[in-house]
Amino acid sequence: MQLLATLKKSLEVTSGCTEPAAIAYCASFAGKHLEEQPTRFVFKIDQRTYKNAFAAGIPHAGSRKGSEWALLLGFVTAAPEQRLSLFTLLNPQLLNQADQLYAQDLIEVELIDTEGLLIDLVVHSSNNKVHTILQGGHTRISHLSRNGVELAAESHLSQSSSPLPITFDKSFYNPERWPELVDTAYGDAELRQTVRQGIAYNMAAALHGQQYIPSQGNDGEHLVMGAIFARMNGDPIPVMSCAGSGNKGLTSFIPVVTYSRQHNRGEETEIKAVLVSILLTTLITSRFGEVSSVCGAQYAAGAGIIGGILYLRDELQLFEGAYNNFVSSISGGFCDGAKGSCSMRGSTAVSVALASIKHAEAGFIVSSRDGFLGQSFLETLDNLQKYNPLIAKFELETIRILKEK
Repeated sequence: MQLLATLKKSLEVTSGCTEPAAIAYCASFAGKHLEEQPTRFVFKIDQRTYKNAFAAGIPHAGSRKGSEWALLLGFVTAAPEQRLSLFTLLNPQLLNQADQLYAQDLIEVELIDTEGLLIDLVVHSSNNKVHTILQGGHTRISHLSRNGVELAAESHLSQSSSPLPITFDKSFYNPERWPELVDTAYGDAELRQTVRQGIAYNMAAALHGQQYIPSQGNDGEHLVMGAIFARMNGDPIPVMSCAGSGNKGLTSFIPVVTYSRQHNRGEETEIKAVLVSILLTTLITSRFGEVSSVCGAQYAAGAGIIGGILYLRDELQLFEGAYNNFVSSISGGFCDGAKGSCSMRGSTAVSVALASIKHAEAGFIVSSRDGFLGQSFLETLDNLQKYNPLIAKFELETIRILKEK
């Protein structure tokens, strides 16, 4: 079933922000296959990924931040089998190697104006050249060659490759179908165990984050805020990402699990509610892209919170009204990169999601005639998607601002 395969690919354990990890993953192939000291790095990267990596902390890397550092750290680690968790291998010796390469100023960076994630890296040495292209997903290697000869795919590539963008059947956007879909998903033992593992990782990250943002009564809002801040700070905590983003994983999991446990709903119902949240986060991400111009923690994972909690409350019939309440409040939240203040975005997603549910339950639902809102979840998403090319123009200005810092 396509849905099961998509949900499985949507979930991946990551250490640190996903974009620096993806850059490092791509570079790690060159580190493994070059077999000599590098003399030049030709690094082409899409603007959105560069933006997201600009200010994100890297676990175990101290003050080293940004795309260039992620590249060098991945290269010296040379362990692509670690996928998005390779920063866990960093140690003083590897950091020293990266520092020496950084001091030589070997990296040529070119920003590419393109839709979708693209990391195109050519690493030269005296006698060799390794070319790696990562495209369409944070672990999707589309090309790997050494001296012009394509290298055989390594076993972990087929296991970890992100799916290319897919189009979901329109019926998947109908809240009436979600209980049936999550029952099917829950029946898959592999997916069920992955979600169980993700709950453990992300709730541990929530507890870890309380050192920065103390929770008030174990509330989901502050737990998400602290977890995202810790991750963006570069704290070495594993996180289960969702739809290509650790912040979306934290935002879509933590409030739903917190609510489930506060109301003693039990593990099976808890996992199914998280599956609803994952489904919605993945549905919306499929419309805007894994690396997008809008804030995924709000647009995608925020909807996941609403769906997951309404599933726990047996009130999915309120979803479309609650979602319109929600998206009319957070619309316009463009993405200006992955960084510490994403914690505020996640916090806002939780608080507005909860308020939107509360208002819908009380009978207040904004009119579908208001602004871009549609008469259904799918119609609203169709309307929102029309803004994509316009919101993307914000990114050009954001990148100019970042470059001047």
